[in-house]
Amino acid sequence: MKERLSRLRKILPDSQSTAKHTQAALLNHAAEFLRSEQATLRMLEAEILKLNSQMEQTRSQISAHQRQIPENGISSACFGSTTIEASYRGFVEEQTAVNPMMKLYSLLLEPLFCSFNSMVDNTSLDSFCKTAHH
Repeated sequence: MKERLSRLRKILPDSQSTAKHTQAALLNHAAEFLRSEQATLRMLEAEILKLNSQMEQTRSQISAHQRQIPENGISSACFGSTTIEASYRGFVEEQTAVNPMMKLYSLLLEPLFCSFNSMVDNTSLDSFCKTAHH
């Protein structure tokens, strides 16, 4: 019995600092430690369930978005100079709300964007891909 109590003393945190625990105090400390570990385990299991649920919701959202994408890719309606420029300006506005420096970056990048936009054919996805690669 002494040997087992000695092993228990070595295993339990904070029980070695006061090596002269009574047997009852040592067993009480072990029971408290186990209750604490069980509570931690229940909390972690609940967190795992919550994260699994969030992951499943995210998968469902991704799936819903994927179903909205046409089989042949992006619709050609997304192309056209004004649509791309409007999308770019909308993106800049959104990002500027998050990071005001984005406005400065957009001013620096706008000439590059306009140059690129004038070099590619935006009338259809196919023509865009052909002109973007050359």
